[in-house]
Amino acid sequence: MPTRTDRYSANRVFAVLVVAFALLFSGLVRAVELTAAIEVYDPAYVSMPGNAIPPNMPGAEMALINEEFAREICRRISARCTLRYVAFGEILPGIEEGRFDLGFGNFLRTPEREKRVAFSDAVWRSSSRLVALRTKAELLTGKTGQAVSVDSLHGVRVVAVDGSQQQSFLKNIAGERGLTLVLAATPAGVFSALREDRADFALLSAITAYLLLQKDGTRQFEFAGPAVSDRGLGGSVHIALPKQRDELRRTVNQAIATIRADGTFQRIVRQYLPLGLD
Repeated sequence: MPTRTDRYSANRVFAVLVVAFALLFSGLVRAVELTAAIEVYDPAYVSMPGNAIPPNMPGAEMALINEEFAREICRRISARCTLRYVAFGEILPGIEEGRFDLGFGNFLRTPEREKRVAFSDAVWRSSSRLVALRTKAELLTGKTGQAVSVDSLHGVRVVAVDGSQQQSFLKNIAGERGLTLVLAATPAGVFSALREDRADFALLSAITAYLLLQKDGTRQFEFAGPAVSDRGLGGSVHIALPKQRDELRRTVNQAIATIRADGTFQRIVRQYLPLGLD
């Protein structure tokens, strides 16, 4: 029959084991705490309490898709994620500086960006389109004798999101085409430049332009010319991650594959974009 001393010793051993497991568990929890950056077209719209995305925010549909996608990835990799809602241009610097672990936006994979961050497997595909007032498009056609396209842009002002592939493309052709490049911090700022006549055309990702046109109550603007996916203006979209985080990238890629394979990604997208993203 166990003595009082034996029972005391057993209780002590049990208590030590409980503490040890508690410390181990808390260490594991800390190891999978991540911060995910979600691109929003106008951060001023995001309310602080709970960071709720209001449905009237420009581009709310894309932000909500990325938000749900981020939460699903975090759930499948057993990570506890904090979401931050920021402008496009803040995401890559934030990942480089260690403020963000995952970046959800319309990120095309380019050699220049790969010097700064790592990328997941492809999530969806993107292209670019011009947006303008119909009268501006007609003026350009009369001036060049060509249908409006990125190749017919000459002697006009074009606005793009700072840090985007559209900006990079325009910067490379501005000199030879006589273009004035106007930069905006957000897609909402791009449309403000058009409304305030600080730019004649906007060059945006096609999905971004579509969502902003849907929310534009004035109905003044429209697509100008066809979609473009070559010359760095389109391709596969990826999640941005820190370099040297190979294990994180591997588990995120596994989550992307299963989310797409079981139809979860398509379900998320079609809640907000009936036409889908593929």
